Amino acid sequence: MPNPSNCAHCQAPLARPGARFCPSCGREQPNRIQSGGAAPPTVGLGPTLQVQEEGQMQIVALGPTPLKLGRAADNDLVLSSRFVSGHHARLEPAGRGHRIVDVGSTNGMLFAGQRISSHELADGDAIRIGDPATGSFVTLTYRNPVVARTPQAGQVSHRYELDPNDPQITIGRVSCDITLDNPQVSRFHAQIDRTPGGLLLRDAGSSNGTFVNGQRLSGAHPLKPGDVIQIGAFKFVYSPGVLAEYDQRGAMRIDAHAIARTVRKGSQSLTILQEVSLSIAPREFVALVGGSGTGKSTLMKALCGYVPANAGRVLVNGDDFYRNFASYRDLLGYVPQDDILHRTLPVERALHYAARLRLPADTAASELGDRVNRVLDDVEMGAHRTKLIESLSGGQRKRVSIGAELLADPSLFFLDEPTSGLDPGLEKKMMYTLRQLADSGRTVVLVTHATANITVCDHVVFMAAGRMVYFGPPTEALGFFNVTSGDFADIYTRLEGPAEAHNPLVQQELQAEYTAWQHEHPQAKGPPTLAELWERKYRASPQYRRYVAERLAETPPGPVVRGSDPTTSARKDSSLRQFFLLTRRYLDLTLQDRRNLMILLLQAPLIALLLLMVAHSDALSGAQAVDLIQRGEAKKVLFMLATVSVWFGIINAAREIVKEEPIYQRERLVNLRIVPYIASKVAVLSLLIIVQTLLLLGVVALGLAFPSEEALLITPLVETFITLLLTSLTGMALGLVISAYSASGDRAISIVPLALIPQILFAGLIFNIEGWATPLSWLTISRWAMDALGTSFDLNSLCNLPNTNDSGGVPSGCTPLFLNTEVAFTYTAGHLLSRWIALVAFSAACLGLTGWALKRRDRVL
Repeated sequence: MPNPSNCAHCQAPLARPGARFCPSCGREQPNRIQSGGAAPPTVGLGPTLQVQEEGQMQIVALGPTPLKLGRAADNDLVLSSRFVSGHHARLEPAGRGHRIVDVGSTNGMLFAGQRISSHELADGDAIRIGDPATGSFVTLTYRNPVVARTPQAGQVSHRYELDPNDPQITIGRVSCDITLDNPQVSRFHAQIDRTPGGLLLRDAGSSNGTFVNGQRLSGAHPLKPGDVIQIGAFKFVYSPGVLAEYDQRGAMRIDAHAIARTVRKGSQSLTILQEVSLSIAPREFVALVGGSGTGKSTLMKALCGYVPANAGRVLVNGDDFYRNFASYRDLLGYVPQDDILHRTLPVERALHYAARLRLPADTAASELGDRVNRVLDDVEMGAHRTKLIESLSGGQRKRVSIGAELLADPSLFFLDEPTSGLDPGLEKKMMYTLRQLADSGRTVVLVTHATANITVCDHVVFMAAGRMVYFGPPTEALGFFNVTSGDFADIYTRLEGPAEAHNPLVQQELQAEYTAWQHEHPQAKGPPTLAELWERKYRASPQYRRYVAERLAETPPGPVVRGSDPTTSARKDSSLRQFFLLTRRYLDLTLQDRRNLMILLLQAPLIALLLLMVAHSDALSGAQAVDLIQRGEAKKVLFMLATVSVWFGIINAAREIVKEEPIYQRERLVNLRIVPYIASKVAVLSLLIIVQTLLLLGVVALGLAFPSEEALLITPLVETFITLLLTSLTGMALGLVISAYSASGDRAISIVPLALIPQILFAGLIFNIEGWATPLSWLTISRWAMDALGTSFDLNSLCNLPNTNDSGGVPSGCTPLFLNTEVAFTYTAGHLLSRWIALVAFSAACLGLTGWALKRRDRVL
């Protein structure tokens, strides 16, 4: 940025700062106003150009003559950044305003995220000259109220005359009477039928729904004048014979009015967000910054509806966001701190699964491919499409997560700590990418604790103790907090702690606020916080009036939905389609993780071999060795088979939900259904369990003799397979419960032993089950498995006393009268079936608990 004390052309010293002519080259200096921080007001200056470069701001007054800009000294406006060409662009008068023209630069100019060669400027237009390699750019903002642009959301983008002779008007993405080219719109989305009683609007089975006055259509709706129809990012207002279309893409505005959030902590209520009001205009890039625990993530989640505020209102283009959340759900992009794609998949394949889940079911494969390619280009990850996500750097993984959110072309974009863990260079490039996303038509809100690059944002929010202590341009924040170091991080130190009367900060800068607080709280036992005093100071500041109060007082552009229903159902999508898609993805994930899959599969034969080392080959048919108890030896083998089967089921499933918690939560916010999600887990894990059971029983059968006679229903071997399979499936269902209720994968694994120990204690082998232990045993899987296995092998026919000879028959002294019949092993088909039914019922109960646990996590209004 040129020094105002030097010539803008030859850089020679001027006679005085701001001199009109250079004493060396004699050339006239451009009329400019220099500012190191805040942008000075431009009222009364006529057309101006605000130039922001390397954190510095200057304002250049534009006259009737063209103005050349570039890095070379002979330009009227000299820029110092190396990525600016020597002669980069020219501003020239055009009617009542100006036009900017690229004069053959290398890096070009960007407007609305697209490279331009020339552009007719309107008030507020921002032209950027950027360097993608370093994440740096120069911003040129045009100010001229004479050529103000009408807010897009308030403009009728198209007016459709409804032909009175046309019996039906179709609305959809392609080949319809009214075509809405947007990935959130179904191919054939809705239709208007002309009947003798008037026009009827029907949804055509679309994925994302058709909304009228905030209500999702479930049947035919008679159109009335003034009805507001919303399809994706498009609104239509009906008047007799006419549909007026309002395109809200790139025109989403957020207004928060005194939003607050209170949570319960024990028996007390704790307010973690204190009546925050702000206004974010379309295409603005806003950073929420502050120290840990200051409420910035709480504020962002309240603004995006992920965790709604329980006081105040959030409006999107004038509509109550919370009450109309269903109609705005698909316009929302949200990237949490954790990755929202499975790391073991290649980038392109992971995005394909995300696209199939998020885009309408009728989206063709070619459209999906085009959409994936587009977002990969948008986040500059096209060269990495075949790489596993886990092999990417932290910044690259975050870009892929952003790409997943861009698939549905959202207009509102929220990101929680996207630069966390990135080195300074990658952080700067990430902010450059987010700046481009905002310029290309998205309202972007970012949570970050890093302040090195927040000058690329339009506005910044400083949070402290749940209070908003500043909202406005970053260039004005340093002046507001009286920080002279130029480092935004120094603001943090002025916001934390109690505001004691002797605190120099209170005495020098917050004395008026401290006095007002004392007057309002004469009985207070302690001092206020610094955050509370800064909040008071901000609310009395010009920045609050300009960037909050005046903006919130504006009438929202475009049609506003007055009636709405917060209970309106979410997006419609086939449960069967979701099941097959999720199952295919989960199977893909399982096969991709070959190491873990091999470990799970090898467990069965290894355990079977260990069992064969210690078990007698005739243990299941009545061990013949002297001093052995025939029934006891069979019980030991069956106990091990039952316990191992429970183990397989639990360990297979214990981490399968909790390990993808961020992915589940994000997909659930879009359209993921709980039943298909759980069913997909059950389907794939069942395949794994079938293989494990076959391997376990197959190896055991090679070394142990199974009775050859017919059993109750089939053969003992087949009945044993069915019992062990049901046992493992029930264990799997219990493992899913553990996973659904655990806060982390490590916590889930630590709970597994607590689930397995009761299986050992109450199986009936080590201890006799009597008294209160009996009903408790009904709650264990091994109890029912042992009953079923003992019934199939007719354990009651085996002697329960030590063998005294090797004859193979019933030993002397053990007559049928003393076989000690156990009710658990009653040898009837009904008894066996009842144990199988008990295992199935146990599984169903566990799956129900899993679904209930997942449902409890849902967003609650």
